[in-house]
Amino acid sequence: MSKKRQKNRDEDNGFGEWGGYMEAKKAKLSEQFDVISSNIEKKSLIFEGISILVNGYTQPSADELKFLMAEHGGRFHLYPNQKGVTTHIIATNLPNIKINQGNIPVVNPKWITDSIDAKKLVDFKKYLLYSNESKTQPKLNLNKNTKTANDPEFLAEFYNNSRLHLISTLGAEFKQFVNELREKSIGNFPGLNKLMNSTKLPRNYENCVIMHIDMDCFFVSVGLRSRPELKGRPVAVTHSKTGQINRKNDIKKELEMWGEKNSKLINIDNKSSMSEIASCSYEARKSGVRNGMLMGAALKLCPDLTPIPYDFDEYKKVSKILYETISEYTVDIEAVSCDEMYVDVTGILKKTGVCVDEFAKHIRGEISLRTGCPCSAGFGENRLQARMATKKAKPNGQHHLKDGVLSYFESVKLEDLPGVGWSTLKKLKNLRLETCGDVQGINLNTLQSELGEKLSKLIQDYSRGIDPKPLQYEHERKSVSADVNYGIRFKNHEESLKFLESLSKEVFFRLSEIKMKSKCVTLKLLIRAKDAPIETAKYLGCGVCDALSRSTTTNFYLDSSETIFKEAKSLYQKLGVIPEDLRGVGIQLSRLEKVNKVVNNAMRNFLTKKLEDNEIKIKRKDVNVEKPEKKKVLTNYFKVEKLDFNREVKKKGLSVDMDVLKALPEEIQKEIIDEYDLKPLKVNTELNKPKLIDTNKAKKTKSFSDLSLESLRVLLKNWINTEPKEIDVEMLGGYLKSLAIKRDLNTLYPIIRFIYRIINEKSCVWHEIYAKLIDFTQKGMKESFGKLLHVEKKFYCGILHF
Repeated sequence: MSKKRQKNRDEDNGFGEWGGYMEAKKAKLSEQFDVISSNIEKKSLIFEGISILVNGYTQPSADELKFLMAEHGGRFHLYPNQKGVTTHIIATNLPNIKINQGNIPVVNPKWITDSIDAKKLVDFKKYLLYSNESKTQPKLNLNKNTKTANDPEFLAEFYNNSRLHLISTLGAEFKQFVNELREKSIGNFPGLNKLMNSTKLPRNYENCVIMHIDMDCFFVSVGLRSRPELKGRPVAVTHSKTGQINRKNDIKKELEMWGEKNSKLINIDNKSSMSEIASCSYEARKSGVRNGMLMGAALKLCPDLTPIPYDFDEYKKVSKILYETISEYTVDIEAVSCDEMYVDVTGILKKTGVCVDEFAKHIRGEISLRTGCPCSAGFGENRLQARMATKKAKPNGQHHLKDGVLSYFESVKLEDLPGVGWSTLKKLKNLRLETCGDVQGINLNTLQSELGEKLSKLIQDYSRGIDPKPLQYEHERKSVSADVNYGIRFKNHEESLKFLESLSKEVFFRLSEIKMKSKCVTLKLLIRAKDAPIETAKYLGCGVCDALSRSTTTNFYLDSSETIFKEAKSLYQKLGVIPEDLRGVGIQLSRLEKVNKVVNNAMRNFLTKKLEDNEIKIKRKDVNVEKPEKKKVLTNYFKVEKLDFNREVKKKGLSVDMDVLKALPEEIQKEIIDEYDLKPLKVNTELNKPKLIDTNKAKKTKSFSDLSLESLRVLLKNWINTEPKEIDVEMLGGYLKSLAIKRDLNTLYPIIRFIYRIINEKSCVWHEIYAKLIDFTQKGMKESFGKLLHVEKKFYCGILHF
């Protein structure tokens, strides 16, 4: 193309005056940094005149470095020479192809943090990673051979490139992000306030309205932000670069062994890539390409399909913007994944007076403007309706499912319902059921013959658009695991055990990160199936395998990678597998519990004094604190206090004056007891008798809402061991009703489930009390939501009490 033609083309594209699209983008990013910089309080001018460009993964992250530069007078570039000259490239390592950046030095990010710590700009030459200024800088030695699990660096490389690991990690991160948003929220929502100021008077919504937000072709949309030339074309995000490979081994036998078990292998031959497609554009879908399809098969359907690589840093940035945008209106959010969520928008609609369609248009516009990516939104009375409405809204649209719900679900395929997997679908097909309409017309007993009681009722409800499950705002991890199903190739037991030890370290690190503890270990193995080829169709993949798993529960907490490895090793040896046949290894820790808070050092020093005989004593005269008023709790049973501490508790030479302990604030008491594992000795039972509250001090009695969930559970456990009284039921029932009215399902639902568990095996008297408590709860649900909460009703005694 001639220079003249190119110039005319640039002038015609709408960005000519900025020198083309990329120059416009650089200018926009620079303006965004200026806004950030102007709104941040300056801590210093250490980096005045410094402009950094972050390349690749760093610690601190690119986002953190951006704010550090803004706080200390520097500039942050996403592209070279973005409104000024880039002075330094910040990287942890770079391949040779990226090193040639003119005379710009490549510096370790520690230069930034060390300069801030030193409160001055330190010499960057000490932190050089690569630079064209010196030929003596160390070069990154890239291993051209794919690593296997024998390599010490394999695990880190595997998890850095595993799409499934990174996708699940992002999902978990944003569930935790919502937890933090809710904890920090003070009820101020700038987006909602702005919308209220520009809309009509509040209106009355009788029914609950749930919104389901789903970003369209998320990975593709994010990838196209920096590849505008690919918009409107068939695109797929995958590890494969071409979709074609020169496979040496014949995969015919493996394909025959898979048979119908793996439909993905259709249209795969010796030259077809087996890299999975994580996301594909709608243009690709028109040709039959689908998410999860293998790249080799997809190319046969769509020869023009263009592969683009993953960019997890960008996915994370865009996801955070998405969640932060919604949190400007409400924190009643249930995170599903990095690009999908449910939101209770009932309060937003009531306060602003806007209708569903108006709000949908507004919020989708905000998301599109801030992220540069399209999204679709569905609305309904529950999560299921909202999700199905989103399917109708896609791509880049909105839909409110409010009228004719039953008839709408008639045509919905059963495979589109949540929780209907391959095995369930097969059972439904045995009954010749394919759509929700088919289920609507069938007797529940017929359904139960194939699916059982619980699943049959759920499928029947779903087929009618009924979903009793409330949104779960807070996420609590049930398990943590580390699995590897690629590159597992061992020659002997020594190699396999060494890898198992590395995997134990990885899973313990993940357990520590979420501040949980566990006593249950499960070892999961994939073993090459009998007669399966040694060389798999997918290079270093797992191929056709048999799955084995074994679990053990210890009587102690797994507090180190060594203890995890010891238990995993024992399970591994009991299974007696041939290491050469291993194709996948996983360790899972389950039945998680929160780690107790440790008493801080200052408090420990204040409370303890070491003597020559290693005895620690706490004397009242050593502590000068004002004795706080004793904690009061609720109602007849609940309006008592118990003397929780004995005069003296001894453990391993530890002597604690309990008068001093009782004088401390309750939170500190609990920390000390947890820290030193104190247990009371037997004393005069008169000391432990309940002490009734002075009615003159009734106003100082704390309510249920003042108690933590953990404290309330202890209280309820003790309560069911007493004689039940009507006043206790009324007070507890009133509290549950208030939670429902306040729409605090995140607190209500766990309490209801806990009460059911502890009452289930008690006598029918307590079952009747449970029914009364549920009656209180449902009255609150009707008042606030117009519908009932799904609760357990079946007791071990077999009697239906309500």
